[in-house]
Amino acid sequence: MWTLNLHKRPKISGAQLLAILPLAMVHTLGNLFTNMSLGKVSVSFTHMIKAMEPFFSVVLSAMFLREMPTPWVVTSFLPIAGGVALASMTKASFN
Repeated sequence: MWTLNLHKRPKISGAQLLAILPLAMVHTLGNLFTNMSLGKVSVSFTHMIKAMEPFFSVVLSAMFLREMPTPWVVTSFLPIAGGVALASMTKASFN
């Protein structure tokens, strides 16, 4: 969209870039490790771990940023945790 001038290109300062850089690096590592895990463990196990990503994001935000989740956010983890538990119980073995 920026190349075709369909949307105005944002101006990013050096301070904003420094703030974004650690997040971009962690996101890149997450993608790299996800692709590596597909060659080491079963696809279903990789997807079960990835399904818990929102949970770990909230836990790490609480630990490092001191941002406490709302009761609605905590309640939204019940179906996620239930789905991961159900998938874990029905999987015969992980190697």
